[in-house]
Amino acid sequence: MKKKLLIIIPIVIVVAIALGYIGYRGYKNRQTFEFTEHLDDTAVTINEEALLYRELSFYVLYIEQKVERDARVYNSESPKDWWNSYLNGKFVSVQAAEAVMDMAVHDRIMYDRAIQEGITLTDEERAQIQFAHADFWEDLYDEQLERLPVSKEEIDENFERIALGEKYQRKLAAEKGVNDFEYEFDGYEYKQMRDNEYKIKVDDNYKKLVFGEITLHHNKTSFINGWTSDSKKKNVR
Repeated sequence: MKKKLLIIIPIVIVVAIALGYIGYRGYKNRQTFEFTEHLDDTAVTINEEALLYRELSFYVLYIEQKVERDARVYNSESPKDWWNSYLNGKFVSVQAAEAVMDMAVHDRIMYDRAIQEGITLTDEERAQIQFAHADFWEDLYDEQLERLPVSKEEIDENFERIALGEKYQRKLAAEKGVNDFEYEFDGYEYKQMRDNEYKIKVDDNYKKLVFGEITLHHNKTSFINGWTSDSKKKNVR
């Protein structure tokens, strides 16, 4: 009996260590991925063309501002509750992440095609960019302005690229005889073109980003029922 115990105990210890290691690796793999620490890493490839994390900065700012605006309407005292809400089968924060990636990929595809077609902007179209530029910066929260992932100048470069892509998008829609929105990032015609002509590979680490906490920061952990970490502790007592 003692011999059996002597054999079993080491086995149990080995199994416990193995399970502990697996659990630790799983925990490490679930750790958040800091956006600003990986700006020059590849976020996604589009037919082998790399789009870096820094090139997503504009979209992160834009989407986090839009979602945070809704979050503060939903619960002004605990906007994180909205980010943690589960809607249409997904968390709002996950939907935000998907929107950022989808918009960034769409705009790069449209911009590249615009350049290939030799499309340029008129003086009037360039003037229109200034309105979009002003609206973008005015809508951002002060906290976002303090937490810009890259320089303001680098973010500003997106406006002309997006305008060129939108001009090509309108041209393509006219040629196909469909509405412009069919070639928006969530449009049917665009998705057909993307899926048939492009191979998109998103970095595995992208899903580790915590949207709502990149250019924004919520001081307290929030729960869907409206509790903060402080109120949860008080309730437990």
